[in-house]
Amino acid sequence: MSSADYSKLKVLIVDDFSSFRLALNKMLYEFGFRHIDSAASGIEAFNYCTKHRYDLILCDYNLGAGKNGQQLLEELRQRELLKRQDVFILLSAETSRNVVMSANDYEPDAYLTKPITNKMIEQRLGRLLHRRSEMLKIFTLIQADQKEEAIEPLKQKVAANSRYSMDCQKLLAELYIDLAQYSEAEKIYRSVLEMRPLNWAQVGLANARLAGGDAQTAAKWLREIIQANPSYMKAYDVLTQALTQLKDSDAVQENLQQAVEVSPLSLGRQADLAKAALDNGDAEVAAKAYRKIIKHGENSRHNTPENHVNFGKSVAQCFDKDIEQAQTYTKDVLVLLESIDEGFDFPDNEKIKAKLLSSQLLSAKGDKSQASQLLESLRDTIDENNLGDIDLEIELVKTYLANHRQDNAQNLLDKMIAHYSDNQEALEKIDPLLEEPISQHGKKVLAKVNKNGISAYQSGDYMRSIDYFSKAEKRFPRYIGIKLNLAQALIGKIKTDEREEDDVNRCLAIFDVVKRHLKQDQPHHKRFLQLQEMLRIVAVS
Repeated sequence: MSSADYSKLKVLIVDDFSSFRLALNKMLYEFGFRHIDSAASGIEAFNYCTKHRYDLILCDYNLGAGKNGQQLLEELRQRELLKRQDVFILLSAETSRNVVMSANDYEPDAYLTKPITNKMIEQRLGRLLHRRSEMLKIFTLIQADQKEEAIEPLKQKVAANSRYSMDCQKLLAELYIDLAQYSEAEKIYRSVLEMRPLNWAQVGLANARLAGGDAQTAAKWLREIIQANPSYMKAYDVLTQALTQLKDSDAVQENLQQAVEVSPLSLGRQADLAKAALDNGDAEVAAKAYRKIIKHGENSRHNTPENHVNFGKSVAQCFDKDIEQAQTYTKDVLVLLESIDEGFDFPDNEKIKAKLLSSQLLSAKGDKSQASQLLESLRDTIDENNLGDIDLEIELVKTYLANHRQDNAQNLLDKMIAHYSDNQEALEKIDPLLEEPISQHGKKVLAKVNKNGISAYQSGDYMRSIDYFSKAEKRFPRYIGIKLNLAQALIGKIKTDEREEDDVNRCLAIFDVVKRHLKQDQPHHKRFLQLQEMLRIVAVS
């Protein structure tokens, strides 16, 4: 592309250093660009993009206070302010693996490391803008949702062995998937793989199989891809979709945990992990993920009241498993919940949930009087006879329980169970509040886990037994029988293995939680005392 062509393009430079903006502006002017705007921050750049469309954006990664370059790119994509043909280049002095992987997750057209020379930027721009010019007609058709019309010109470029033939094959296969022509997409991916084992083609083939309805095969292939190349993040994303289709919630969480270990600064995956863990009852994993989202996502699209409230939910649930661990989060989450009105505009019911969570946490950390006062201040705003928002009702039950108002909790639970008796999805949400599940799915899960866990324990496979009961404890945190089964499996392991302090501490944490909920006249009390004695004996032996 000649320099004369650049004069028609609109450019935005984003950098918090004025000297760099001026130097880059001068450089681009020398290349032939004539329409150049500059922004000193992510917010200023975003505002520019809401008013103008830019053919080329050159953006620093670190923009000081406010949005960084990655967050700007993410928000521009989410709000569809970047068209397919627009070129976005991230510039950065950051070379750490985590930052580079996270930035590349959002697929900028290039990631250039500072310092940047005239020759480097000229060559890279030349390649990117030449590709843009060659593909512009196709990109415009796709942008206009004329996908079928884009098929033929893509085929022509592939047949002509164009310089961008590989890009065209990738895009053509993606369009076939969008158009539900899965066998055509598979043909393209297989033809590419016959030449070279490219990651994008391998994942694309699995994605085509998934879109065609074969989630089992797709999941198998994707696991093999991840094992061979654990740094290819797209494979984790498609595997999450496959496992979700298979309704394997535990595997979804495990896959996302592995993904965020590889790329910990990917807030999108952290958000997916947080939600999956919260749904699975794995409060500790959820709390850690939400904490990272809030810490690193202050200026991103992930800074939402829902994430703040869910952080509170996960910390409150931690008190049902490990009181000491939960207390490490309590101060931070209380500050967030108390100030949530200041930063967000959201529905009244959500504000009530935030205050209910604050009451739960205050009670859990020992501020009983303040917790009770906060609960009382909300009583007039909640009509317990007008059910309909089950998430709000669940938080109210939990708040009653946290404030030792068992009668209030049981009365509301009875109303909820009657009101939602024909709604299995709602009953599944109520299950964790009960000593035993009442939903059809919950009963099946508990029966299966108990059977497998007891069988593993009786055969001496304590590790497998612990795994079964751990998963059940997360889903049904108030079912004392499961907690005691888990403690018994841990004691069995302690007896046979070289004693591990972690196992002893885990048993003690379980007993601390059981003490809070178990009364002397309840059926599990005698067994609880027996297990306490068993642990005392094996812990000192």
